[in-house]
Amino acid sequence: MCNSDLALSCCSDKITVQDKVCTNFLIAAAGTQVIYSSNISQNINGTGYVNFETGTGTLTVNFFITGVVAAIQTIVIPAGGSASFTISRFNSISLTSTAAAAQGEFCLTVRYNL
Repeated sequence: MCNSDLALSCCSDKITVQDKVCTNFLIAAAGTQVIYSSNISQNINGTGYVNFETGTGTLTVNFFITGVVAAIQTIVIPAGGSASFTISRFNSISLTSTAAAAQGEFCLTVRYNL
């Protein structure tokens, strides 16, 4: 919102940037892998999906914001399943597998203002 004392004054336009990141992942043993981390100093918005193609057990997707110990959102995907998401105000994403190995695809489209 623009706060201006002049009736005909306009705010400067914001430049919105959109990037898409897609990658295959392999978690070789039960554990956690950071799959995405933002390199800008602001929180971002995004949409995407995770496809848990091979493995047993579950795959947990956690969305974080710097300075917060616990995930701000969590999605649990069963083996062979997939999930899509829309999330705002985050800056990193991790995958945690309970299986001896987990493999799949991760795709994220992020949007942020410059």
